[in-house]
Amino acid sequence: MVARLRRLIEGSHGEPSPNSPAAVALALVLVAGLTAALLLLTRFLRIEHVSVLYLVPVLVAATRWGVVPAVVAAISGIAASAYFFYRPLFDLRVQEADQLIDLALFIVVAVVTGRLASNLRRAKMREQADALREALIDSVSHELRTPLSTIIGSTSILAQAPEVADDARLAPLLRGVREEAERLDGRIRNLLDATRISSDGVRPRAEWVEPADIVNAALESRRTLTSEHVVDVSVTPDLPFVHVDPVLVENAFGHMIENAAKYSPKGSTIRVRAAQVDGDVTLAVSDQGIGLSAEACAHAWDRFYRGEHGRDVAGSGLGLWIARALVEANGGRVAARSGGPGCGATFAIHLPVHADSVPASAAEVPDD
Repeated sequence: MVARLRRLIEGSHGEPSPNSPAAVALALVLVAGLTAALLLLTRFLRIEHVSVLYLVPVLVAATRWGVVPAVVAAISGIAASAYFFYRPLFDLRVQEADQLIDLALFIVVAVVTGRLASNLRRAKMREQADALREALIDSVSHELRTPLSTIIGSTSILAQAPEVADDARLAPLLRGVREEAERLDGRIRNLLDATRISSDGVRPRAEWVEPADIVNAALESRRTLTSEHVVDVSVTPDLPFVHVDPVLVENAFGHMIENAAKYSPKGSTIRVRAAQVDGDVTLAVSDQGIGLSAEACAHAWDRFYRGEHGRDVAGSGLGLWIARALVEANGGRVAARSGGPGCGATFAIHLPVHADSVPASAAEVPDD
């Protein structure tokens, strides 16, 4: 019990928790110690502008323990300066103009330096948090995704063995293991992508790419997820090239295809379109799923948003948010529309066409 209370008071390195009573007490101890040292030194030395020295406890408190201990150190430092070192001695009243100026300057400098030191402390804490986040990402990536890849690969090989493929009991069981492993791998991938986007942002490596290549790559990467749906693909010929990071945009479009497959009944049609609309290259995915309300369309791209009609479907609510972040990093925009609950939905990526792209005839993504 004692150890638990000590951990509540102190940080992980034996330091008091920020802005805790223990931190305030230590700030007062610093001021008291400095005052005692100055009283001893002033017996032998003449020290001008004593108040400046009280900035030391303020800086120490701000950088190590937070704003509240720094403020306490500043106030107690002002009181100690006035009481012990300014005439009349042992009186908090200060009468001489130059001493009043010293104290006023001390207050200003203490506030500014305390704030700067506190900001520095928070910056260091953010840096440590980012480093910890990166370490966690690396650990999760290695410790979880590597064995999952082994499981997925092994089940794929086993599924091709005649002894398993012809067994009515083993084949569905093995297929279920692979599907669950792929689903877990997708969840981990989304978590890693979301963490990287939040901490580092997105740094696209743009190159000229054909929209058809993006569509084909996204469909291929989600082929297993769409295997129980009818996929209708239509790509307008001779679309202009777009200057984007093909890996990021393909990943974004793949999330939209995955979303359509997840919220659509088996056997339904998923329509994938690529066309030029209003000067932009538009990649769109339309499904025959549960549909969206007007409010859900507005929030579909929000982080962790699931919608009241989609809570029975397994998911994290990160896929479309990641897609939006990746598209916007490439200078594009996203949109969602639906006729309402039960009427399906269409999710689209709009990519700008640059002046030096090869123009193509405009075509619109047909409404469903």
